[in-house]
Amino acid sequence: MLAMRTELVSGRDVEAVLDEWALVHSADPHATPFVSPGWARAWMRHWAPRARPWVLLVRDGSRLAGVAPLTLQRFGPLRLLGMLGKEPGDYWDVVAAPADRAAVSAAVAEELVRRRHEWDAGILSCLVPGSATAGVFSSAGLQIMHRPGVACPAIALPATWDGYLAMLPRGRRGNLRRHLRRLDEGEVELREVRDSAELPGALARWQDLRESQWDERGRALNPTHRTNRFREFLLDAVQALVPLGQALVWEFRVDGHTAGMYVNFVDARSYYWYLGGFDPAHSALGIGKIAIAAGIRQSIQCGRVRYDFTRGPEPYKYWYGATDRAAPSIVVGSSRARSRAALIGARAENARRARVAAGSGGRASTLLVRRVKDLAKDDRRASTAGS
Repeated sequence: MLAMRTELVSGRDVEAVLDEWALVHSADPHATPFVSPGWARAWMRHWAPRARPWVLLVRDGSRLAGVAPLTLQRFGPLRLLGMLGKEPGDYWDVVAAPADRAAVSAAVAEELVRRRHEWDAGILSCLVPGSATAGVFSSAGLQIMHRPGVACPAIALPATWDGYLAMLPRGRRGNLRRHLRRLDEGEVELREVRDSAELPGALARWQDLRESQWDERGRALNPTHRTNRFREFLLDAVQALVPLGQALVWEFRVDGHTAGMYVNFVDARSYYWYLGGFDPAHSALGIGKIAIAAGIRQSIQCGRVRYDFTRGPEPYKYWYGATDRAAPSIVVGSSRARSRAALIGARAENARRARVAAGSGGRASTLLVRRVKDLAKDDRRASTAGS
């Protein structure tokens, strides 16, 4: 292995390295579809009006060994590093093959230290559970503030479907068998949409059903999910990932009519439950439960080791036997004045949230902006001193 060297690509220049990025992504068993180049391209087209792609590439000679898909945007007086693809995605981390990961993560951390005059703070949330990135960054001299981890319920899959059912109480086993019988006996038909020409119509039906399901229940759907922007983003993402076997667009049909549409993501190790909806007229069939059970069963058949419900501790996820995995979240800073101010503000906000969670109230802190303004005058002095 040659000495690692790091380079920055930003803005539209990221497009030129997506093919290399794809090779690195395919070599990283822990890289999720949410840090794939297909997801990144869709995100850059639709989801980043203010955040400029700011991607660190780590090379071993001419070979691309790793990618840190970041963004840079201004938030008031601060220049914040964020995660390219993270919203509306799940999970983020440095992308590298296992043999390269330690060296790549260290090179990324060293480059962030070297470029510390270009950014003030970084907010990295929902890292892949078990990620060592925070520790590597800390060892390189970056300041790390740990935030509460994100609960990501998941099922550790056994080798067989019967083995999975044995993990559940007797009543739940029978319930899942009854729902899957509707699929296996033809009362409900599952059709996987793979043809690129069919995907625009499938995503339109997906959005309509999602809205109908939530409206029928009188629940507040995330307003973003109703927008053309979100549907077009997801369409771009699945058109890139379906041919690679990294996205599944499932249509459930009853008597020739669409009863449910689900978009989920997969890789060799995991199935990632994402978003879907069903026609309220067919709610008695339990289309959502059929979709989850079919995904678990298919994943076991494919040799995946995890069914991942992704972010959020919604109670229904635990009905299927999921247990929580903690996804780390951190705020990254340096020794510079603005960065110190950002960390002070982040700690104050963490404390406020803890008070609110404990029921003692508290209002949003303005300490972050105040401290940035107070310490901004130190930037020139710090720069002169080589901080």
